[in-house]
Amino acid sequence: LTDPEQNFYDQVSATSLDEKQDYVKDLMHTHVEEGKITSKEKKVLLAQVSERLGTVQTEMADAEKNNQSKKVEKLQTVLKKLESRKEKLSSISPVSPPPLKHQAEINKLRTELAPLLELEDGAKGRLLSVKETQSLARKEEILEAIANLEEKSRGWFEEDTDFQERVDGCLASWSNQNSKNKKKTVSKSAPSSSARGNPWVASSSAAKPRSATLKASTAPQKKKTS
Repeated sequence: LTDPEQNFYDQVSATSLDEKQDYVKDLMHTHVEEGKITSKEKKVLLAQVSERLGTVQTEMADAEKNNQSKKVEKLQTVLKKLESRKEKLSSISPVSPPPLKHQAEINKLRTELAPLLELEDGAKGRLLSVKETQSLARKEEILEAIANLEEKSRGWFEEDTDFQERVDGCLASWSNQNSKNKKKTVSKSAPSSSARGNPWVASSSAAKPRSATLKASTAPQKKKTS
């Protein structure tokens, strides 16, 4: 430990650690009661309850053989609580893992990165212009910034698989939103089916004013003279 870490360790009392432990347990209990657990957490909790149920059932069977009525009564109470907890856990619909702490910043960088990757793919087999080369130089900076923000979003004791799942979720969330934005852009710029082939509607640069159409249709026609 470094000197500051050692000083911090020496100042922390056992009482404060117990308080923190109780606080974390209360938070965990609240998360379960509110159904805010992931699929992995649900599996772990169900496995723990099932294991505990098996242990209690074994103990109760032994107590019954030895005619230990008081112990059997206590174990029956414990068994009912465990069965109720297992039923509660089984009914929970898992939630997605929490987003990365810096997800908003990461998404902005991915949006900036996307056109650079398209430029790089489209430039294969040809020489880049000076401007394109300068633009692509920014790509490595963005990738490094994303990696740093992802690492800063990692929990202290978070396992690699759990962390990777959240990173993948961040990327999937951005990809879905980016696809929706592209569709909106295309739908706004594309002409409707009734407008196709009509140069006044299909071309925004030569858009015909509606007022001009109305004047043309309502103007009085001159009578033919014989």
